[in-house]
Amino acid sequence: MKLNRTAVKGGAAQRGFTLLEAAIALVILMIIGLGIASLFTYSIQANGKADDRELAMTIAQKRMEWLRTIPFTTQTRGVAYSFPNGGLAATATAGVSETVTNAGRSYTVITIISDLNFVPAGQPDAGACTRKRIQISVTPARATTNFETVTVSTQRTTQVVGSY
Repeated sequence: MKLNRTAVKGGAAQRGFTLLEAAIALVILMIIGLGIASLFTYSIQANGKADDRELAMTIAQKRMEWLRTIPFTTQTRGVAYSFPNGGLAATATAGVSETVTNAGRSYTVITIISDLNFVPAGQPDAGACTRKRIQISVTPARATTNFETVTVSTQRTTQVVGSY
């Protein structure tokens, strides 16, 4: 009887794995395991970036809701922008940049307020703004691409009598 064969019921023989076959199987399993480990690393980084985007969206929505509560009337349209007690003046056209910390993470908040429509010449309040675009962009401090920036935009109009 040979060493690598064992007698089994019914007269059939059974072979075991050789050392070479076991080593090849271990190498294949190791390659698969390393691939799975790199997926775990990638998913941990992706979850961290998703957390940053979620917190950035929270900051942007909070800031936008605050700006939407400011009355935009003929009396308040010239009040200068400043968070948390300013107005909607177009002094923020170049973008007002601020650093905000949320949940222990730093974010850069850029607020841009642009005048879009104006009262035509010859009308009362000629040249005054009747419609503004408000854009808020929030970028995590550790962002590596532009895809991590959250931007929220809206438009506001005054209640000015007439068609402009």
